Amino acid sequence: MSERQSAGRRRRGLSLSRILTVGAAWALACGAAPPLATASDPPRFSLSFDSEWIRLAIVDDSLEVRGTYDLTCFERSAGPVSLFYPFPEDSLLGGARMVAASASVDGGEPRSLRWEPSRAASGVRWNTPPCDGDTLTLETVYRQALLADYARYIVTTTKAWQRPLRRARFEIRLPEKATPVEFSYPFEARTDSAGVYYTYEAREFMPETDIVVRWRSAEDSASTARSP
Repeated sequence: MSERQSAGRRRRGLSLSRILTVGAAWALACGAAPPLATASDPPRFSLSFDSEWIRLAIVDDSLEVRGTYDLTCFERSAGPVSLFYPFPEDSLLGGARMVAASASVDGGEPRSLRWEPSRAASGVRWNTPPCDGDTLTLETVYRQALLADYARYIVTTTKAWQRPLRRARFEIRLPEKATPVEFSYPFEARTDSAGVYYTYEAREFMPETDIVVRWRSAEDSASTARSP
């Protein structure tokens, strides 16, 4: 093989690597395997998942999830970045749908994101604005049908980024007068003008378990109290 041919192959390989890195950025957060790399040559993605703030609430017969995600831009990009956002697939949860999504760079004006359902897995795909600053912030809202007094939010796929989240904060508001039965993490009860909510916060967060919450509704508690 000539030196010119070898150089051409190397350039094509670098171009393919860049495409895979950008295209898989958010997919890594939902469990896709990162590119192979040796210990002396760790993978470097164009984006790094830095922190998240998640608010969960029970709205009628659905779980509403509001997420704020900060991603660090390692490389300035002139074009949009394709991201995949996953929904939990769980026998205790029904179908999910995206309600709203927007993105901003370095605290600038948010831009609405258009999305389309993914064919490969439960979730949606969108293109963000160019990552031409230091931080890309995503604001999302989705709802998922409840089939039981149970909620789940995916966090275990953080490990696919091969680094912990600098900061993660989670809040959940249960139905009025509901009694919490189980939290997968040590949530603490707090009160504000809207009532009681439960919160958990962590730094250097590399989770092994998803956020899972179970509760007992006021009706179930009253029925149990009346039982002989």
